Amino acid sequence: MSAGPVRRGPARAAAVLVVVLACLGTTSCGPAGSDAAPSAAPSGAASTRAPAVPPPAVDPSAPGLAAVAGDAQAGVRGRLLQFRRDVERHRLEVRLVAANTGLVVEGLDLRAPGLTTEPAADGDAALARAPGLDLPVTMGPADCTVLPAAPVVELRLRDGTGAQRTVEVPLEDDGLVQRLHDADCAEQALRGQADISVVAAEPVRTGRGPAMRVQIELRRLSGTDPVQVTGTGSNTVYDITAVGPLPTLVDGSAVLQVDMVPARCDVHALGESYRTGLIGLVVALGDAAPRPLVLTPADDVRNTLETFAVTTCRTPPD
Repeated sequence: MSAGPVRRGPARAAAVLVVVLACLGTTSCGPAGSDAAPSAAPSGAASTRAPAVPPPAVDPSAPGLAAVAGDAQAGVRGRLLQFRRDVERHRLEVRLVAANTGLVVEGLDLRAPGLTTEPAADGDAALARAPGLDLPVTMGPADCTVLPAAPVVELRLRDGTGAQRTVEVPLEDDGLVQRLHDADCAEQALRGQADISVVAAEPVRTGRGPAMRVQIELRRLSGTDPVQVTGTGSNTVYDITAVGPLPTLVDGSAVLQVDMVPARCDVHALGESYRTGLIGLVVALGDAAPRPLVLTPADDVRNTLETFAVTTCRTPPD
């Protein structure tokens, strides 16, 4: 997999969470950024923490590969992250920190047993010292036949002299691979038995002010496990509450209505428009524990939700 566009890594800060079954609160996906996404707690199936590695052997008098000839990882250390902004598009970030200057990544292959990844955009990426460089990798569906294990990245390096070297760098991930695998496999099991989708949305007046009333349909596709909605989860702007009892799907179809009330109108919240249209639920399949599930409505519904939030926030209360 080739490295994608180059970006400087953000400052470390406290992680936020949910993954949903993949996110609305996702995958803590690592302590590396102020927008790091929350995720479901890791299970005990496998440890994904990268083994400790000795400090790199670096010759500070020389740049490029010559300076790290004595280090098995060419002086590069790495971490696998997922930021909140990346959850919906299933993107991961490989953060690489070089011990010296003059190294360029010509190619990057991420191996994370239990996850599948897709090629990123081609292009050389110049490595840097701390805080390092974040290289994006797109994640496909999890491989639920494989136990998750610690991620490793293979780097094809070059320096200014034209010298080349390929190294393997274990990635710290604080259990991210395990959490992503658990969440995606649980969602695959749920989606295999039931379709859950938004079928209607209209503005209404509630005791808390203007709201969007959204109708969600649960429809049986296969299997016999009950599909029970046990709760809702709010997003960055909207408070989301159920209207009436929470449904359990057995056969045929069932309907859930939720009211989405704009609750945060600050610039920061409204600026995260990519999250405004996401609808958080908590769903249990059969005897399994309830898990968060984030619905992504069709583009027209998402646009309606985003426009309604901005309009309501800018309209003075009655």
